[in-house]
Amino acid sequence: MHLKILAAERQVFSGEVQALYAQGVEGWFGILPGHAPAAFALEDAPLRLVTESGERAFRVRAGLVHVRREGVVVLADEVTEVA
Repeated sequence: MHLKILAAERQVFSGEVQALYAQGVEGWFGILPGHAPAAFALEDAPLRLVTESGERAFRVRAGLVHVRREGVVVLADEVTEVA
C-alpha cells in the first residue's frame, strides 16, 4: 500500500509499505493493505513502518492517520526518524 508521511513543512516519506503500526490516543493499531477507510488521532507517538527492505521508525507529534482506498496519509506537526 502507498504511504505518505507529511510534517508541517515537508514530506518525510512517500513509498510502498507492507504494514504501518502506530500508537494512537486509544492505543496501538496496525494497518495492512486492504484496510477499511478510517482515521486515527496521534499525540506524541511512535510510528513504525515495514517495507520490503526492512523497518523504519519515526516519532510523531500531534498527528492524524487517514486510511483511504488510494493509500495511507500521516499528517503531523512534527515527524522525526529514529534509529
